[in-house]
Amino acid sequence: MTRSTLWRLVPALGITEIVSWGTLYYAIAVLGESMRTELGIAAPVLFGAYSLALLIAALVAPSVGRAIDRRGGRKVMAAGSVVAGVALLAIANVHSTLALYAAWAVAGVAMAMTMYDAAFATLSQHSGPSYRSALTALTLMGGLASTVFWPASLKGLELFGWRDTMAFFALLQIVVCLPLHLACVPRGATAHAAAKAGTNAGESALAPSARRTAFIALAAAFALNGFIASVLTVHLINILQRQGLALATAVWIGTLFGPMQVTGRILEFTFGRRFAPRNVGMLALGTVVAAIVVLLLLDGQIAIAILFVVLYGFSNGVVTIVRGTVPAELFGRAGYGRTLGLLAAPALFARAIAPLAFAPLAAASTAALGWLLILLAMSVLSLLGFAIAVRRR
Repeated sequence: MTRSTLWRLVPALGITEIVSWGTLYYAIAVLGESMRTELGIAAPVLFGAYSLALLIAALVAPSVGRAIDRRGGRKVMAAGSVVAGVALLAIANVHSTLALYAAWAVAGVAMAMTMYDAAFATLSQHSGPSYRSALTALTLMGGLASTVFWPASLKGLELFGWRDTMAFFALLQIVVCLPLHLACVPRGATAHAAAKAGTNAGESALAPSARRTAFIALAAAFALNGFIASVLTVHLINILQRQGLALATAVWIGTLFGPMQVTGRILEFTFGRRFAPRNVGMLALGTVVAAIVVLLLLDGQIAIAILFVVLYGFSNGVVTIVRGTVPAELFGRAGYGRTLGLLAAPALFARAIAPLAFAPLAAASTAALGWLLILLAMSVLSLLGFAIAVRRR
């Protein structure tokens, strides 16, 4: 693939990632309360449907990855845009709990077909030795999803209501994402191009006897990190309040999270290429440990709260890149869609169960220290698992 073609592909996928993450993942945070009120259901019922979507995504991710390996990302991601449009339109028209769960189940299939892991596998097929820099550029754009779609969801809710807003999001999948996937993603699967780019791109850097251990350790590391990320995304404002901050202060400090993610990715794009992906991953996951230690020390002090958000936002932004680069370094890019799909499944499952698992603890005024220590232990285990996966053999 020529450089000009690649840099048409990256912005196209960046736009579709913004739309897909924004409509399928982030919008419910703004629209959820109105959905729950109109449907007359409790919050756990509503977010249970959302968790079901993530569980479905975990189940189908390996199959989606294999399909991308065989048929190419163009067909799979284009079909994913259609599925996403159908799912969002179905959500816009639900009138019962059963219909809500069925619609979100379809949305889970769309998540697996359109979001980062599918995009990474697609990009890998067409980027050759430029994969790492192209992936970082893609995640820089994708990091804007919440920045774009939280305000867009709020404005849509104010002007049209949640149903018409969801219907409009369905339309975006069909008139924006579908044409971009069809027009800008090359036809077919060209994994053989990766193999010509060198050992780290085409072939596994590990001996066959070491691959299974490395794969299990890396999957565990990403799943634990995904659990932490899901808990902190959903419960961040509550956590900051439990640690002594007023609600208004917790909200404005929480808004720093998105810009810090983008900052981390910019730094990785600028300086990270000087270091092996495994070393960048160790730094990013080590920073997660440091961030949770800082959170434990928070006692109503704004400066410490800002330090936590800076550290955690930076690390979370870089970990997204690591999820796409380290598997290529360890296992090669032959059959990369299947590899990413298998790695994504436990992480998506962890993200699905985390908010519900920690909700009772987050609500208990005396449990804050205990569950923060649990998160700290998970972050240490995630770092340890990653270290086991990438240690030189």
